[in-house]
Amino acid sequence: MKKITAFITALGLTTGLFGAPPAMVAPSVCPEPASCEISPTEYCPLETVRIGCPDRSAGQWATSHLEEWYGAYAPAVKVSSLKKSGLGPEDYELTVSEKGVEINAGTLQGVRYALYSLRQIAIPKRGTVKVEGWIVPKSVIKDSPALAFRGIHICWFHETEAWEVERLVRMAAYYKMNYAVIESWGSFRSDIAPWYGWPDGTMTKQEVARIKAIADDLGITLIPQINVFGHATMSRDGAGKHAALDINPEYQPLFEPSAGWNWCLSNPEARKLLTALIGEQLEAFGNPPFFHIGGDEAEAPSCPDCIGIPYSELFLNHIKAMNEAVRANGARTMMWHDMLLQRGDPRWNGFYANGTPETAAGFLDFPRDIIICDWFYGGAKEEYPTLEYFKSLGFKTLTCPWLDRGGIRAQGLSARGGKADGILGTLWHHYFGEDLVNIYLTLANSAWNAGAENHAGRHQFLSHLRQVGWDMQVKDPRHTGIYYDELPPEPVLNN
Repeated sequence: MKKITAFITALGLTTGLFGAPPAMVAPSVCPEPASCEISPTEYCPLETVRIGCPDRSAGQWATSHLEEWYGAYAPAVKVSSLKKSGLGPEDYELTVSEKGVEINAGTLQGVRYALYSLRQIAIPKRGTVKVEGWIVPKSVIKDSPALAFRGIHICWFHETEAWEVERLVRMAAYYKMNYAVIESWGSFRSDIAPWYGWPDGTMTKQEVARIKAIADDLGITLIPQINVFGHATMSRDGAGKHAALDINPEYQPLFEPSAGWNWCLSNPEARKLLTALIGEQLEAFGNPPFFHIGGDEAEAPSCPDCIGIPYSELFLNHIKAMNEAVRANGARTMMWHDMLLQRGDPRWNGFYANGTPETAAGFLDFPRDIIICDWFYGGAKEEYPTLEYFKSLGFKTLTCPWLDRGGIRAQGLSARGGKADGILGTLWHHYFGEDLVNIYLTLANSAWNAGAENHAGRHQFLSHLRQVGWDMQVKDPRHTGIYYDELPPEPVLNN
């Protein structure tokens, strides 16, 4: 805000009625840029965009998307060689003046991000009924990300429709996140094991390929997830469902007899199946650089074969085998952290530790190329000892917040301070309502420019969500806004 105030002062706009400063608010960008000066009053026609970038595909991408966004009034695009050196792969510089819009970026990704920022502050010309051109405020933005890994974890439930996932992916890309983990909760249609999941799952390979193509175009990489330890039901525990066994009881030997919550780690057929499923999903997602194996909230073994093997050995060998399956497909393993920390260990008081002495011991021999996704869903903490522990053992680590905005900001700052290698925000089932607004706004800003005050608010988010809807060409009113229906659900009253 200091820079915006200084910019207003430089324009000679500090005096309003009775000598008080006028109530003018400059347009805002989410995530907050590293350096940003935007005029609240001086606008220029959006007629020409000059791009300095060594990647010649940047001009084609810009032309295509500017035509998509601005229609018949899209600005002309002119591409030249990069005018400034020293820009990182995601950095950009954006200037708006009477001469038009000028963008400098070292890669196509930087050009994408510059144009996302431009789109957020451009508005139609005033004084007409329909759009007859576009204007954009005078601006100087110099921007770069604070964190290299900026991700969102998205669940694809049985009830989830493909358009919902597409919209969440598009919003993540628009807010300059570069990864999205897509976890199938029994919704993936497997050719290898058609019984593995609900028979009417909406996560078909055709839909995955379609959304992946959109993600690639927008500059965000999709990462698949299969749970290879606990959560083998592919259903939330509260639902009491098992996406495989409820309909196909003949496959019981692959799972622990205690409600099938765990895979049976001693059954070689379970490992063989999981290896095949990992390969199938990586192929369906276009062979991305990462694969998430879950690994959280598991129970101790209960079958006689598993009990006959030391638990630490059983756990270690299984995760090593899954890691090898991921490696064989050219990817790198990601997994949740909580089973790697012993429950009751005083070092982890106030944090999530669901492991046993055996899993905590077996973890110490894990391959160091596994990326640990350390989830913490509470409020802000001054220190995150679990992150420091994993880093001290030589693991790349992501901090993974959820709903609490203070916690999201604090974890982003911790990552920026070197305690983690990036941030992976989580949505779970909260991809509608005010929680969606708060998670996306806070996570995007914390991932891109940790520590900055984000001036974008709820109305800006709703405007950006509407723009994504235009890109999707939505026609169904239930596919707009943050709720399906006009009236949000009534709150549940405590008796």
